Amino acid sequence: AQGARALLACAAAYATAGLAHETRQMAEDAIARARDAGDTKAEAYALWAIADVAATRGGGVASAEVGSRLDARAAAERAAALLAGGSADDALRAAARRLRHGAGELVGARVVELDELASGPDLAAASRLDWWGARAARAADDVGDAPAEDSGQGGAARSATHGGRSDRVLAALASLAGARAPIASRGPALAAAHALAVQTGQTDVAHRVLAALAEAARELCRRNADAGSAGASSTSPGLSGAVRSLPWVARARALPESGLGPEQARDLEALVGALGERERLTPLLDRVVDALVLWTGVERGLLLMRAPNGRLVPRAARNLARSRLGAEQLALSQTLARRALEAREPVVAVDAAGELPSVHRSVHALKLRSVLAVPLIARGEALGVVYLDDRVRRGAFGAQELRWARTIASVAALAIADARAQVQLRRAVRRAERASSRLAEELACREAELDAAAIELARARGGRDTRYRYDAIIGESEPVHAMLRLVDRVTASEVPVLVCGESGSGKELVARAIHHNGPRAAHPFVSENCGAIPEGLLESALFGHVRGAFTGADRPRAGLFEVADRGTLFLDEIGEMSLAMQTKLLRVLEDGLVRPLGSERTRKVDVRVVAATHRDLETLVRARAFREDLFYRLNIITIRVPPLRERATDVPLIVQHLVSKHGRGPVRVTRGAMERISAYGWPGNVRQLENEIRRAIVLCDGTIDREHLSPEVAQGGGAAPRELGLNVRGRIDALETELVRDALERTRGNQTQAAKLLGLSRFGLQKMIKRLAIEA
Repeated sequence: AQGARALLACAAAYATAGLAHETRQMAEDAIARARDAGDTKAEAYALWAIADVAATRGGGVASAEVGSRLDARAAAERAAALLAGGSADDALRAAARRLRHGAGELVGARVVELDELASGPDLAAASRLDWWGARAARAADDVGDAPAEDSGQGGAARSATHGGRSDRVLAALASLAGARAPIASRGPALAAAHALAVQTGQTDVAHRVLAALAEAARELCRRNADAGSAGASSTSPGLSGAVRSLPWVARARALPESGLGPEQARDLEALVGALGERERLTPLLDRVVDALVLWTGVERGLLLMRAPNGRLVPRAARNLARSRLGAEQLALSQTLARRALEAREPVVAVDAAGELPSVHRSVHALKLRSVLAVPLIARGEALGVVYLDDRVRRGAFGAQELRWARTIASVAALAIADARAQVQLRRAVRRAERASSRLAEELACREAELDAAAIELARARGGRDTRYRYDAIIGESEPVHAMLRLVDRVTASEVPVLVCGESGSGKELVARAIHHNGPRAAHPFVSENCGAIPEGLLESALFGHVRGAFTGADRPRAGLFEVADRGTLFLDEIGEMSLAMQTKLLRVLEDGLVRPLGSERTRKVDVRVVAATHRDLETLVRARAFREDLFYRLNIITIRVPPLRERATDVPLIVQHLVSKHGRGPVRVTRGAMERISAYGWPGNVRQLENEIRRAIVLCDGTIDREHLSPEVAQGGGAAPRELGLNVRGRIDALETELVRDALERTRGNQTQAAKLLGLSRFGLQKMIKRLAIEA
């Protein structure tokens, strides 16, 4: 019996090292001696050793009886039969071999039952690791199977039976990562957990398990070296090489025993990158806690930040619910955090129950084994503390973990300080923006009040309801008022203006009003008709030329842009400009640089451009006769000058103004002549009306009557009928004017009798005559 147990120990050692031939040889000898002695448990354990070194899918072979060769599945089945009715640990380990090697496929209900058994704390860590390791191996195989197998019902049932929920399997193995157990159970189980975590994308679990796997690999290599120095390696010269060539050992030994691994370096780089990214504070705090919990391998972490009143407030947690922190957890974390802040050094306890007597009650209530509190110090200011603890491992915070915690704390403190400063800066900017918005609103209200006061003052003085005086623009009709209100808004700005209107409607008067009432009034107003000058001369007129630039250029000449520097340049009939000139004009409007003809030097000018046209520029753009980019550059604000036929009520006012302007003495316009003038359509607008008045003044002897008007005006022939469109106010004014004149004619100018005919009072009639500018 003792010989069987000794051979079993050798078989187990060879199985741990992965030496299949030596394992089978020792196990077969152990099985033979165990049968002679009647030791069924030793026989079953020897069969486990054979199953452990055989291929998981039956590719390897082993012996269940001396001289009879069986595969791993049969060995697992035979071992389970021998251990039937034994302890729960043996039953769980037997089921693990059966599951790993596909022996007697376990049904779903049995798997769930064994999961509950393995979740209990009463079983040995070795048996729990064997079971959860087998579960992880089968789950990894199911995840890696071909899609055709997984897509069918059979694949789904198989996944539910053997694979189960990988997150539960990984959670169980992660909690056992630091448990004390034989390496033969710990190594393969952690290797299976790492493979499953990588396949399912759970990198945090993969990092933690890989760190524990590296520790197990180093321990196995160290024990093998100690055995070799004691002379034990002489029994098997290839044992050291076999141990180092084990897949899980080779993978784990690649991790450095100290310093930063590649994954740790990436996490550290991400935190450093947060300094440049200036990301929000909450995600940054979560990343700090995640990095510390992940690479120290502990269970839980909590980050506490100092509030302005000095109180420590939980801001980020890992595996701890901040909203459900118990009194003991809060008391312990707060106490250790304040101790770390006062000392400005980490507070670490290898065995919390024995090393922290002042908080023994909290440590005992929370069942803690290891505790660490790391202060976050940046630029001499204590920002907070990171608190970590573990309920399983004693001495979880070694030199390597403490170095990592210090490194992360130093970098994180700077990142947190910078992010907090950015948050405070953004808050200050928002406060400034709100204050600026309130100030702008208040200024707008004050400006509106000033505008209203100016309008009321103008009304009190009998003027228009506009901010500025427009003495050169005659008219009291609604279209004129609407145009002048827009001119009011445009005048104080510096943007280009496009004035549209028919020929002779007064576009240049609008441009001059914008200039003389605006901030450039003290500087030149320069006007040019683009349609009246040939293209070659227009370029020289606008941009100037140097001596010898072309034939006849015997002296240099400044262009209109230079002449109008700091003033206004009015470009009339811009729609007549050629495409080549439009390109050159656009360049000047965009950068303000003017280059005279024949010169290589440019000059910077500051000119406000007001353009005018009687043509439809949008139609010209569609016809490719006008540049679209120049159109949008000029068409920031468009002012439409209404034609004279749309403001017929203004005709008597304009006539009176023209008579005063051109008459050499007192000139009177008869009622009949005024009726004919008001009824005419005036296709040439104000310019045509002015020429008509000048002609009549020359022909009359102080009184303009119908015979002094041109035939088309006097007789209405060849003239377009007056069009008021849908302008209600204009039509009403015209109708009232006609009725008042008719009444005055019938009563031979007797206003009292005319008022009776119209159903008005004499005072009401006089107000109407004044408003409609009717000559009494």
